[in-house]
Amino acid sequence: MSETPYELMAARQADDALDAYLAERAPALQRLRTALAGHGRDPDKMLDGSVYSASPLWAWINARVAQLGVDPRTLTDDPTRSSWPSWARHGRLVDPHPPAETIALVDGFASYLGQIISDAAPEAGWQVGDHVIADHPLLNYPVLASDHHQIFLPGMPLYSVYQSAHGRDPMSGAEMLAHLHRSIDALNGEGPEAATIEEPLVTVVAELDCFDVGLREDIPAQHPDVVEHLIAELCDRDGVASVHRYGPAALVVDVADWDELRLKLWCTLWLQRHLPR
Repeated sequence: MSETPYELMAARQADDALDAYLAERAPALQRLRTALAGHGRDPDKMLDGSVYSASPLWAWINARVAQLGVDPRTLTDDPTRSSWPSWARHGRLVDPHPPAETIALVDGFASYLGQIISDAAPEAGWQVGDHVIADHPLLNYPVLASDHHQIFLPGMPLYSVYQSAHGRDPMSGAEMLAHLHRSIDALNGEGPEAATIEEPLVTVVAELDCFDVGLREDIPAQHPDVVEHLIAELCDRDGVASVHRYGPAALVVDVADWDELRLKLWCTLWLQRHLPR
């Protein structure tokens, strides 16, 4: 049974969802320790609390994810769904989806990232995602936030898992480490991603038979090759019939089986991975 997506939650629901997410952190980390030990790895060495440790840990998770593949059942028919962490049940997972064991690895990794980031950015705290822009992609999500930035920790790991599930290039350990460094810097008010009020990378408006996608104006001006790369990868996605660029920062996307929230989340995560810093 599907549960209310974060983006559609009322304020009370979002508060309860944050509480549920936080209550799951310690058990998720313990399951990660158990998984490491069960595959002959020393959890104390792999999870030593250092920022660098995220790189070899994610490399190990990547290898395990590749072995696990995808669940052959649809989201509707998967009986393990009720046991998933709350963020996966409220999030935007699509078919073919990762199996429960993969989702548990992402969950444990997110918990571990939370510990590392909290130590490195002590002013950051947990809250419900909020923004002056009503359709911001983190609205109502459980986020680690400061006055400068907010981050939904399972987001990038889940994006990478889906890359692997669809036979595409997942994020390497080095890429995940770079993402972690950027997140820490932004939460501390440093680097280009730090902003009290940050304009979203992407806006998406549903039209009659397509989506109008607007990119943040500095992206095509400063990184024109990134926009062409984005269009090429989006055209290669299952279900995407066409992508038409009608302005430097404006696209029309024809993808019948996606909704507005899914397209916005995919474009946002893709840009977070690929934009040069």
